[in-house]
Amino acid sequence: MPRKIKLVISGKGAGTDAPAVEDVLDQLRDYHDILKEVEGAVAEDGKRAIDWRIVNASRNSPLTFEFEAFPHEFAVSIDRRAESVVSATAVGMDALQTQSERPPYFNDKVLAKTECFFKRLTNGIDRAVVDYGGDLPTLLLTPQIVGAATKNIETILAPDSKPYVESGSVEVFVLWVGIDGWGKRLLSVRSRLAGDEFNCVVSEEAAKEIQTRQIGDVWRNLRAELTGKIHYNSLGRIRKVEAQEIRLFPPSDNLPDIGDIQDKSFTGRRRSEDFLERVRRGELS
Repeated sequence: MPRKIKLVISGKGAGTDAPAVEDVLDQLRDYHDILKEVEGAVAEDGKRAIDWRIVNASRNSPLTFEFEAFPHEFAVSIDRRAESVVSATAVGMDALQTQSERPPYFNDKVLAKTECFFKRLTNGIDRAVVDYGGDLPTLLLTPQIVGAATKNIETILAPDSKPYVESGSVEVFVLWVGIDGWGKRLLSVRSRLAGDEFNCVVSEEAAKEIQTRQIGDVWRNLRAELTGKIHYNSLGRIRKVEAQEIRLFPPSDNLPDIGDIQDKSFTGRRRSEDFLERVRRGELS
């Protein structure tokens, strides 16, 4: 049975909790856009497979709308993708209330829409609830709650941290193969988890792996792991990669999603930096 998402909206006004028409429409539109953008980041091919439809709307106060996922193309199964999108959206929006860390699959477009969704609680809407059912966290927003959440988003979008370089690996989808104006081999790629797009300079040794593939492999969403120097604009934001090694993966429809790798109780609900600091001090084992 497909999961239904309930969005409850209350307004504020002289003697009524009925929200203004424009606030309801904007809130529905922003939440719909959040779901679409998260799907784009979650999807292996980056393409849309889900149509989100309102399957129920209450006439009682407060107003309640129910969203449900339907396949964009007839007879295409979207259950697994829809569950991944709903899970990533629920966990990400919940985390932004307490953490200034980018949730998985929340690229800048998702964060900007989420910020608008939150900020509307300070201008027109008095209460908003997103209920996903099951074991996913219910999102409860009030004017008193959203202040910290919007500051967390602003910190992620405009961090104080400086550019830096580190050695490591990142998993990507290859979007384009070519050379730059200086004759360097280039890959244009999209981060699988963050959804950000950036360029990768490929060493001669690493090129031996990629050059055995055909153009059609790129069109079929070639997945790869890049290892080398990772250049960041700021904390967690990759500007480019200098790849010394490229590991190519076969196409797969069974990639782990956010629900497979996430353990919400791993840090005991502490911020990650607080948890690591306590481990370093020997307070946790």
